Amino acid sequence: MIFPHKTTSLVTNATFEDISVLTAIHRRSFERGWSASEFQSLLGDKLVNCLVLRRSGFRIKDQIIGFVLTRSVLDESEVLTIAMDPDFRKTGGGRHLMTDLMRKLYGDRVAKLFLEVDVSNKPALSLYQNLGFEKVGERKGYYHSDTGNPSLALIMQVELTATPRQHGNQAGGKEA
Repeated sequence: MIFPHKTTSLVTNATFEDISVLTAIHRRSFERGWSASEFQSLLGDKLVNCLVLRRSGFRIKDQIIGFVLTRSVLDESEVLTIAMDPDFRKTGGGRHLMTDLMRKLYGDRVAKLFLEVDVSNKPALSLYQNLGFEKVGERKGYYHSDTGNPSLALIMQVELTATPRQHGNQAGGKEA
């Protein structure tokens, strides 16, 4: 083969032009996906930041395959939602997004990052724990499972005391 079909991934800030793709990915990822007007409102909020993971390569230009949306107040930030296109899960994209997010927040002098995760979402739990997040609370009955039964949400936090590069895979977490 003369030209290999290599793709590259890049994390950038979302724009209003990305809303239709963000909406589609969110709806494919969650039972109650957010609407375009909800994304429009959030992206217009000065406290909200949205990073998107773009994929480019042979016959592919800036395809958004995932995103993370956060709100920051003073020195704390909360993940409002994170979603990967189902066709691109288990490719390292979620780690790429979270690591870049943590670097950005550290550079913005954010001290703590919080998120909520369904206790039954084992891949997400594993990712967050590997990034240094620790459980700080619970919300009973917060999520609804496929069976219709309420599911427990874990509230997790990581202290952004160092850039992810300084801790390798333990981005922003404690040194092993």
